[in-house]
Amino acid sequence: RSGLGRTQWPRFSSWRGNHMASCEQKPRPTDELEFAFLHEDSWTPEMWRISGAVDFYRILEEGCFLVEGAAPQAITQLTAGLKMFATKGTVLIEQGAENSAVYAVGQGLLSVKVNGVQVGAIGPGQIVGVYAMLKKTNASATVTVESDYAYLLQLRHGHFMAILDDNPDVMARMEMILHQREMQNKAAQMVNPTNMPTSSQPTYVKG
Repeated sequence: RSGLGRTQWPRFSSWRGNHMASCEQKPRPTDELEFAFLHEDSWTPEMWRISGAVDFYRILEEGCFLVEGAAPQAITQLTAGLKMFATKGTVLIEQGAENSAVYAVGQGLLSVKVNGVQVGAIGPGQIVGVYAMLKKTNASATVTVESDYAYLLQLRHGHFMAILDDNPDVMARMEMILHQREMQNKAAQMVNPTNMPTSSQPTYVKG
């Protein structure tokens, strides 16, 4: 009986270890990453000062191609998204996971990595996550805070689309841009199938 016990426990431990490792490696969707954000009740005086100096209306108006030409009221409604700080090392978007949000950077620096290799950086006035959110595809890159902290505006898919639904011109432009992006991806794959397609590049624009 004691021999049987000694052979069973290692098997269980091995299975448990492999199972836990599998769970830990699974990419986390946007909803599961938000616990690391710092909301208003946790802000320091310096964070409050930064939040008062950042103009997300201007960032969206000048930096987000999707809302180009949108009515001022629509942009104002978009700025009502969740504003928060994230500290260094915080993952905003994880490669391979569902991404349901766009992030506008008010202050700080973000890195963009594909398979662990940095392919871009995002700073104040830039926006990331547009393509994966709108196409409802898994994120093609991991976006992480690299500065001590970053001040961000988070636009969730439902909030973003509800406002743009009232702006048919913007919706039409969005569909055209997404179609062009997909055609570019297909063309790039035909020219050199070994290259990373355009859709795997981070989607960000300068303000």
